Amino acid sequence: VLSPSTIRGYRTIIRSLSDRFKNTKTSDISQELIQKEVNDYAAEHSAKSTANLHGFISAVLSVYNPSLRISTTLPQKRKYEAYTPSEDEIKRILQEVAGTEYETAYRLGCYGMRRGEICAISSADLDGNLLSITKSKVVTDDNEWVIKPIAKTTGSQRTIYIDDELAARIQEDGYAFKRHPNLLNHHLHRLVKRLDIPPFRFHDMRAYYASMAHSLGIPDAYIMANGGWTSTNILNRVYKRTFEDKQADANRTISAHLKP
Repeated sequence: VLSPSTIRGYRTIIRSLSDRFKNTKTSDISQELIQKEVNDYAAEHSAKSTANLHGFISAVLSVYNPSLRISTTLPQKRKYEAYTPSEDEIKRILQEVAGTEYETAYRLGCYGMRRGEICAISSADLDGNLLSITKSKVVTDDNEWVIKPIAKTTGSQRTIYIDDELAARIQEDGYAFKRHPNLLNHHLHRLVKRLDIPPFRFHDMRAYYASMAHSLGIPDAYIMANGGWTSTNILNRVYKRTFEDKQADANRTISAHLKP
């Protein structure tokens, strides 16, 4: 039932727990012991990783020590402000990768696809210009990459329309990106540095897609469906950002209107 990457994450958490905590019977685990474990872990890990560790502990104890009332104090998460590349920066990036083995992956990223989804795509997923996204490439506990036959979430299972040239490229090659998924991250890191563009993750191209579609007046419902988002909260909180250049244009328009 669980994704191989989820199982890998659980085993990583187990390895991160102290021997003292792991050797304690679940019936003897107290709130104080949990808090001590969380405090020690948080000293060297991010707030998000600490929350994941605590969530795992809570889930286990809810089964094997359900009478224990857990009220742990967790470190406050830092708000992550991802950089959303501008339209001009995306055009420069696509020009650089044109004709290379990375082009298809980058262009699909501009359609809001995740890295794992892109690496799992084959020509069998195409029907004309319609691309079905139903699976993902994930890493297992043995550090091997495998195709998971289902998408990340139910909402992630979707069909998007892509342009003729991109569809023909996938059909001809038989896949979108055949090499190791991590190479996309490494390639982007080097590319933006060479082009003097502020650093951002490959996953942040989904932010570009949402912002671009929003600026074109595409309704949120369609943006959500194409990007595989199931909640407008996520869309509004993380992905829907106004490009800095468009914001500047808007401010100039307001200034001109208010000018005496």
